[in-house]
Amino acid sequence: MKISLLVLFVFCLSNTLLAQYEVTIEAFVLDKETKQPIPYVNIGFFEKSIGTVSNEDGKFTLIYHEDIVGGKEFLQFSVLGYKTLKVRASQLIKFLTNTNKFYLIPEPVELEEVFIINETRNKKRIGNTNIVLNMMGYWKDEDVLGGEITTKIKIKKKQTKLLDLKFNIIENTSDSIKVRVNVYKYKNNYPQENILNTNVFHIIKTKKGEESIDLRPYNIEVSDDVVIGIELVEVYGKDINFAISAAKGLSFLRLISQDKWTRYSHIGMNFTLLTSFPVSATDNVSNSRELPKKITLYYDVSKHMKKRFSKQEFNLLSKYLLTLKEVEIEVIKFNNTRNNTRIFTILKGDASELITYLQNSDYDGASGFKNILKTNTFNADAILLFSSGIDNFSPLQSEVYIPTFCINSLTDANHLALQKTAFYADGHYINLSKISSNQGLDFMINEIEDNEIYTNVNDNETIEKDLLYGKVFYVAGSIQGATIRVKNTFIESQSDAFGYFKIKAKEDDILVVNYFGMEEKEVLVSNSKEIYILMKLIGELLDEVLLKGKTKKEEEVVTGFGKSSKDAIGYSLNTITSKDIKPHHTTLADVIRGNFAGVKTVGLDRNNPKFIMRGWSSIFNVSYVIFDIDGAIYTDNPPYINPQDIESITILKSLAATFKYGAVGNGGVIKIVTKFMTGGKGKRKINSALVKGNDYVENGILLIESVKETPSYLREFETAISYKNALTIYSKHLQQKTILSTPYYLDVSDYFKKWNKDKAYTILSNIASVAYNNPKALTTLAYKLEELEKFEQAKHIYKRIIELRPNDTQSYRDLALSYTTTGYYTEAMELYGKMLNNQIENVDFKGLEKVITSEFMHLLAKHRSKINFVNIHADYLKADFKYDMRIVFEWNDPSTEFELQFVNPQKKFFKWSHTRFENKERLLDEIKNGYHIEEFIIDDYVSGEWIINIECLSKADELNPTYLKYTVYRNYGLANETKDIKVIKLDKQLQKVTLDMFLYK
Repeated sequence: MKISLLVLFVFCLSNTLLAQYEVTIEAFVLDKETKQPIPYVNIGFFEKSIGTVSNEDGKFTLIYHEDIVGGKEFLQFSVLGYKTLKVRASQLIKFLTNTNKFYLIPEPVELEEVFIINETRNKKRIGNTNIVLNMMGYWKDEDVLGGEITTKIKIKKKQTKLLDLKFNIIENTSDSIKVRVNVYKYKNNYPQENILNTNVFHIIKTKKGEESIDLRPYNIEVSDDVVIGIELVEVYGKDINFAISAAKGLSFLRLISQDKWTRYSHIGMNFTLLTSFPVSATDNVSNSRELPKKITLYYDVSKHMKKRFSKQEFNLLSKYLLTLKEVEIEVIKFNNTRNNTRIFTILKGDASELITYLQNSDYDGASGFKNILKTNTFNADAILLFSSGIDNFSPLQSEVYIPTFCINSLTDANHLALQKTAFYADGHYINLSKISSNQGLDFMINEIEDNEIYTNVNDNETIEKDLLYGKVFYVAGSIQGATIRVKNTFIESQSDAFGYFKIKAKEDDILVVNYFGMEEKEVLVSNSKEIYILMKLIGELLDEVLLKGKTKKEEEVVTGFGKSSKDAIGYSLNTITSKDIKPHHTTLADVIRGNFAGVKTVGLDRNNPKFIMRGWSSIFNVSYVIFDIDGAIYTDNPPYINPQDIESITILKSLAATFKYGAVGNGGVIKIVTKFMTGGKGKRKINSALVKGNDYVENGILLIESVKETPSYLREFETAISYKNALTIYSKHLQQKTILSTPYYLDVSDYFKKWNKDKAYTILSNIASVAYNNPKALTTLAYKLEELEKFEQAKHIYKRIIELRPNDTQSYRDLALSYTTTGYYTEAMELYGKMLNNQIENVDFKGLEKVITSEFMHLLAKHRSKINFVNIHADYLKADFKYDMRIVFEWNDPSTEFELQFVNPQKKFFKWSHTRFENKERLLDEIKNGYHIEEFIIDDYVSGEWIINIECLSKADELNPTYLKYTVYRNYGLANETKDIKVIKLDKQLQKVTLDMFLYK
């Protein structure tokens, strides 16, 4: 559908019942009295990001979609010297039916009377002079006419005149651009009305360097803070790439004409003003803040805040309230899971009752700011936030524009977030670890610029003082991936590719160093800032590996080649017969291509291709299909077979192939029975038998739940007869021990579920607080959060782990899967794509490729309608992608040794070893590249009961042991998919235990 109304064009974009239209307006803006065109009028739908500016002839073009702009919205026209015109969107068609002109009514401008006085004035350049190299303000599109780049300038003297505006151009690819200078009043944290009486236009031709705009002719005088900037009104040339330097300060950007302002509280623009003010003037602009009558006080009671220096904080609070005299205070104690509110009335500055209440705080749980600084239901005039700013689950982001004072006494804090939050609402960050309470009070009652600007989360000077540097090596060279931790703490580090590490440790601490195949070593920290640690190989390791290797080689010959028979299959799989083989099939590849989904051919030789199965091979780590032809096993290309001589072809995949053929069947098996075997042609006698030595005959293996020992702390909780009793015991534990283990938090959290689920979660979340820099402990927490279906919280933990382990492949896979689970499909798609294409610098995804391929195809199969898959290779877009069962094992320490045993319905078993004797190369690769996961597929198998046994062979770390996450997907990739997660602690076991038993149908 197309409607043409002189200058109004409406195009139908959809054939749905609720059709959407694209509307194009081409018109002129004229002076109603003189009928002359008005140049550079701001035109647009207010705060809808749809706008433009009229050109020198008053002409403009505006395009918008009806689904974005409703009938009640107004098209607004505004320019200095004219009354603002507003036309409702629903009236535009009627308005433009007979004309293409909008008329603005002139509005007399009251010009200030100019007195020529022979007075002496001082000159001073003010503004944001310190350039920030990694930030800029820019215009990259000629469609952003009316876009503005502005910054706040503090005015300290009354009767200040603005003489010129200067800024630094980083880039300007246009022939030239015309800008308009705007000067706004600054009030309520945002730019308000424009104080200029006339338009100030300027053409910029400079390609790079300083640009100056003379403001003297316009007699601009101010006595309060202003927001000044430039607005793009015309582009000369075909394109625009214009950028100016940023600086420290406060800036506001408007993307397009009539759009809303976006406030950047921690970054300004590099605008400077040459100003003058009377020498005789004694009136400085007052810097006193308006004293609040009502205050909201947020008090962080998460576990790590127990280390706060309360005396300093309370000293500042007392002085501040004494200054205010009388004020009403809403106090909100908070952590990640709860907010407790109480109202106090302060009279004559007496803060004793309030401080007593704050002193009697229970510190428990992780930190989180999900509901902090989001609303102002108390109608407070100011906000005090007592916190370190460290967020374990939800970041500190203010959404209220009330003067906010962030007060912190800890050196270990998120200084950047605290300062950004304070600056966001014209408050101040008071870092009591660096300044006195008197200085802090001065910042709270006066508007004073802060010379301390934080650009990093932490205070680098403080961090460097506490760091110990070292190197881990052995006789043959440096060791990459060694774990170094401070004994009896969660402080942990890891050596890099050259063996170097740094860790927060002090004199007399004990470092515990571990590495796969090496003896654990403890080292006492001296007063030196450097330490070198020589590791020693485990004495028996070398001989055992060589001996085991010989045995394994002989066993593979027995189990892998020609020792299987038809009787051992016992299941129904993908099979075709001679009836499905057509006369035009001349090669084996022709037959397979046309009959088996998920099997593809690779290689340039058409007559001798190789075959791989979907999900079992990869571009990094290819596992080719092997062939079983009448009982003879071929791991390379088989001899030529005439397709017309084939009786049947069966595809064996997933665990089925591994059970039957051993390790060589990992990539899948193509089993071919010829007509010679079935009597169709001359019979060939092949000796075949069942796989030897994998019959499951064990009895008496206990379920893992039944062998779990009850720790002493849980036995103590079992004596509690009420929630109050349980809390008393918990409080006693917190007071008795300076540090509690991850098993303690998991076990006690599970215990408290019967009393109070919120408290249970608070206890669990403590891991994020006490082990915020420990990837192993955080991974345990993420596993447990997923078991509890707290997927959003788990995602936040996985983001933190990437910060700690940016070179570990598992970090990225875990976050990608978390994105999928929480519905962030575009982010998941992007991250999986980078992993599959190995596009993340210094990270090698070869070891994870099988897992991420399965999950990427699952994402495409289940959520195709929600993502853009235009550039995805066809191999990933299989419409029939599904697995009957997908079993995933993940553990939080790649050096942990354990064995899995799978028992199928025919009571045949398959063992998967994660030990230095059976799988040394795999463990070394895991440690080097940072992954710890394995998947197993059961698909198209015979019905019956499966058993999964597990045995842990590593020494347990009591403080931070290894945990395993066991995930079972059923109908993986289908609409009726289910997922079950179980998290278990891997303990030293004298014998194997049963992890799971399930019925496969």
